[in-house]
Amino acid sequence: MAPLFVGLRAGAPGREADLDFYAESVRDLWHADRPIAGTLERVRRLERFPELRPREEAITDVVGTYAFFAALCLRYALLAHGSGNADDAVSCGHAALTAMGMLDQNMAGAGFLADEQRLQSLSVRGDASGLWDASVTAGRERLRAVWGRLPR
Repeated sequence: MAPLFVGLRAGAPGREADLDFYAESVRDLWHADRPIAGTLERVRRLERFPELRPREEAITDVVGTYAFFAALCLRYALLAHGSGNADDAVSCGHAALTAMGMLDQNMAGAGFLADEQRLQSLSVRGDASGLWDASVTAGRERLRAVWGRLPR
């Protein structure tokens, strides 16, 4: 989900610090065996992102939708890492699966949901070999697909 957030918000005025924060947090999460300093403060900072702020109207645009799900995934991933709470990990996985299911519904013949299920399965089994490369590839494909849905 990280490539979606970074790719969809890159170049947005005033978001440089948010992009750096997002990328740093994802980098730190890849080191699952290490504690992350200030996890709750990171969550609070993330909750101040426009994507996670309460609003009057629903998010209906393509960019807003996938940036929201990417921010939500990071929120739950940080909470799960900080607390070890399985419910937060499940919520993270659910948000990613929901986003990929929506993408599949909007693209004929897409298999993003199945790919996300496969990645989550590898992660849960504890077999991290190849997970980084597979995640990077999946992220690029997701970003290309979402860009392809944007009006020209």
